Amino acid sequence: MRLSKVITSLLTGLPTTITLLVLSFIFASLIGLGLAWLYLRKNPIVSSIARGYLGIVRGTPPLLMLLVVYYGLPKLFLLAGININNWAKLIFAIAALAIGWSAYLAEAFRSAYLSVDPGQYEAALAVGMNTRRAFRRIIMPQVFLIALPNIENLLIGLVKATSLVYVIGVVDMYSTATDLSNQNQGVYQLEIFVVLALIYWLIVLLIEWGFRRFRKHYQYVTV
Repeated sequence: MRLSKVITSLLTGLPTTITLLVLSFIFASLIGLGLAWLYLRKNPIVSSIARGYLGIVRGTPPLLMLLVVYYGLPKLFLLAGININNWAKLIFAIAALAIGWSAYLAEAFRSAYLSVDPGQYEAALAVGMNTRRAFRRIIMPQVFLIALPNIENLLIGLVKATSLVYVIGVVDMYSTATDLSNQNQGVYQLEIFVVLALIYWLIVLLIEWGFRRFRKHYQYVTV
């Protein structure tokens, strides 16, 4: 089998992989921010709920989370009289990855927030800033910068986790590679999966490059 054919075949699954990566990371970040905010609340009930969610989700393997969401979410919606069995499998995959990674991102945001000196917030209020502006202009930029290395690592981990969606029938790059190997009765199995690994590696390199450029730009802007 020609190398060009292997690459072309695997790249047919790339749009699905990128869609999974981008959408699940966006939703995971939004959920993670909300969870971090709830965790840091002084209300013990709200904080306990957030802490319990984080404990359960972080203790659930990503593969198991995919299966639970794919088979369990339709039954949960049916209790409310909503039938989602005809939804695309990609939606369930995005939901499962977003739920799974939201807990890790919540911890990244929470730890970054706790690392910021609270005296800066008090100083901002002392010079006349309102609470919302002080939080947005003083605290959040520092939280984001401190959390950036953890966010990068989590995004790279999510790249690898997208390969698990084959278990619920989503046709991504890994699923395409498996089908291609089966079609050739495993003769070119090593070559196919080496090429697949290189494609994943290139995606990770692009992510690292993007974060590196962002950090340089951020430092340039803040100087």
